[in-house]
Amino acid sequence: MAWRPFRNLGLKVAALGLGALLWFTVSSQQTERSVRVPVEYRNVPASLELTGDQTESVYVHLRGPDNVISRLEPGDVRAVLDMTLATAVDHGTFPLRTDQVVAPPGAEVMWIEPQEVSLSIETVGVATVSVEPNVTGTPAPGYVKGHVTVDPLTVDVSGPADQVRELHAASTSAISIDGATTPVTATVDIEVPNASLRLTQPQRARVTIDITHGGTS
Repeated sequence: MAWRPFRNLGLKVAALGLGALLWFTVSSQQTERSVRVPVEYRNVPASLELTGDQTESVYVHLRGPDNVISRLEPGDVRAVLDMTLATAVDHGTFPLRTDQVVAPPGAEVMWIEPQEVSLSIETVGVATVSVEPNVTGTPAPGYVKGHVTVDPLTVDVSGPADQVRELHAASTSAISIDGATTPVTATVDIEVPNASLRLTQPQRARVTIDITHGGTS
C-alpha cells in the first residue's frame, strides 16, 4: 500500500490543533499555593554579625500557571534580605516585601507572612586571649605533675563585641595524664567556651606536661 502522508490531512490538522489547544488551556490555568520558604540574609557587613534568634523562614503565597506552581520544589522559592545598609541593633525588625522573594518565572508573589523579620545585629569584636591547657587525671603512684607548657600561648578570638570582652581565656581539649610515669605531649584542638565566639584562624595547641618521680607510693 502506498504511503499517503496527505490523506485525511484535515483530520490530522484538526487533531493537532485540538492537542495544542488542550495543552495551552491546561498550562494557562491559574492556581494558588502557599509555601514555607527560607529567609536568606545577604551582604552582612564584615563589621557586623547576626546574633540571637532570627526569623529562619516565612510563608509565601504564590499564583501562576498550574504547571509552574504545582511543580515547585524546595529551594525554588526563597526570601532574600539585603543587609548592606544594616547597623547594630538589639531585637530589631526589618520589613519583608514581595519583591524580595525569588521565585520561578511565571510565579507571582501575592503576599508574605509575616511581613517583617526580627533579628539582632551586633558589632564584631576581636581579642587576644591566653590558651589554658585542660589536663585531666593523675600520674601513677609515686609520680607528680610538673611544669606544663603550651604553644601557642595566645590566640585571637572574634564574635559579638560584648561577648568577646567577657572572654578571658580559651582552653584545649582534654589531655589525660592518668597513670603517666613519663612526660606527656599532645597536639590538641583549641576550644572557645562560647558557641557565639570563634578563633579567627583554626589552630591547634601542642601541650607538654612534665611528669616527675617524687610522690608517695
